[in-house]
Amino acid sequence: MSAIDLRTEIMQLLQKERNESILATIRALLTREDKEGAFEITDDELAELEEIDRRRKADLDTYVSLDEAMRTIREGRRA
Repeated sequence: MSAIDLRTEIMQLLQKERNESILATIRALLTREDKEGAFEITDDELAELEEIDRRRKADLDTYVSLDEAMRTIREGRRA
């Protein structure tokens, strides 16, 4: 996907977004505000993320896309 395509998609998503905290977070990210501490995680959080990644790579856990999960949920409601 090109930068132009990404910008277009992001602009479309931004126009639909109504959650002020999400918009503020995106603004801070794009303006590089609050670089200190914005994405800091604790050692315990890092260890948890690494364990999740290890399990994913070892095929111990199954992950599905959001679209697939939503489709599965919808199909379950119809059954």
